Amino acid sequence: MYEFNLAGLLPYTGPLPGAVLSTLWLSALAILLSILVGMLGALCRVSASLILRFAGAAYVEVLRNIPLLVVIYLIFFGLAQVGLRVDGFNSALIALTLNAGAYMTEIFRGGLLAIPRGQYEAARSQGMTGLQLYRYVVFPQVFRIIYAPLGNLIIGIVISSSLASVIGVEEVTTWMRRAGDETFRYMEAFFAVGVIYVLLAQAINIGRIVTGNWLLSKAPVGARR
Repeated sequence: MYEFNLAGLLPYTGPLPGAVLSTLWLSALAILLSILVGMLGALCRVSASLILRFAGAAYVEVLRNIPLLVVIYLIFFGLAQVGLRVDGFNSALIALTLNAGAYMTEIFRGGLLAIPRGQYEAARSQGMTGLQLYRYVVFPQVFRIIYAPLGNLIIGIVISSSLASVIGVEEVTTWMRRAGDETFRYMEAFFAVGVIYVLLAQAINIGRIVTGNWLLSKAPVGARR
């Protein structure tokens, strides 16, 4: 009868804090970059230019229909075939950013479409430039609209960062595999890493709730939902 014993992993927990920090760093960079990509992609998707709309739609459709693992392999191994060598961490970061950016694009596009057209016209009538319009009028409202799905996607990015282990990035899942290989206590290693991901996801959930309440408190009374 197998005996579940987490204590067997204790001698191997030394690298674990570093692995957690690596996961957090990779995820944080991917989140920030994919938000920028998503904002740019959404602007392309709602642009008056047919070329920009087509480019935005093509990006979304291609990246949302290719598994993230395949994107990681294409960047890490595929680029090396043509002489462009990218290390594991940056390959995972690029892949996560491209993958999440496609979903971010659709989230931001939904937020942009939810803003009444009259607000665009009113801002332009006040002499605002395009940059001022989006900086002061549009995007502050967009973030209030999309904070819930945005939080879900951020959790997805953190969880998806586990795939970086396949190209040797020293993150939580890599630690799990090595600890299991060295102790043969795979169940305990899987359980420990599962708990870590649950805790990270719940921390994001709490942050999303706090941020959402703050955003709603800043909205005009008539705009609160």
